[in-house]
Amino acid sequence: MARPILHIADRNYSSWSLRPWLALRHAGIEFDEAMHPLPEAVSPEGPAFRSISPTGRVPALDIDGVVIADSLAICEWAAELNPGLWPEARLERALARSAAAIMHSGFAALRSAAPVNIRRRSDSSRLPPAALADAAEMDALWRSWLQRSGGPFLFGDWSIADAMFAPAATRFVTYAIDCSEEASAYIARLMEEPHMKEWINLALKEGRSLERYETA
Repeated sequence: MARPILHIADRNYSSWSLRPWLALRHAGIEFDEAMHPLPEAVSPEGPAFRSISPTGRVPALDIDGVVIADSLAICEWAAELNPGLWPEARLERALARSAAAIMHSGFAALRSAAPVNIRRRSDSSRLPPAALADAAEMDALWRSWLQRSGGPFLFGDWSIADAMFAPAATRFVTYAIDCSEEASAYIARLMEEPHMKEWINLALKEGRSLERYETA
């Protein structure tokens, strides 16, 4: 089998690309990367990467011509090869999967008002109440999971749940969003995790700037 190809977009902006990249790295799976710059503006015709993925979006993982076209599905594929990406205990594994799904489909106000932008430093004063409410809810969830597991990550050892929340953690840094001491410490641990640090360092070296991510 040829090495899988992970199609990703700008590291500085593409929250969805970060998640499976982290999972594949933690799983120890060798893969190639294909970088695709995000479009300057959102096209009225819809997603921009139809030649890469049936959804027209990245990330997408090409495995011998078979394309897995969703970040969480890619993470689950990685976990099939390395089950350690989920907690070992059945109930904790189910809870971690629930956490990943919550992030996968939730927090729309925070996502919309505070797009991922690793290089940028702003403040939370411009964020609408709904986005700050999302951040507060996320903080509460992190605290509940960390108290249950004892840390250092959401469910003890690093898991796909942490990959799913990693881009959200960068939002707290970028927009200086107030959070609890527990959440702040968790964010710091995520930022210092070696694979996350590598992604951040690569994002900082990117010179491309997209106005729609710089003015939120």
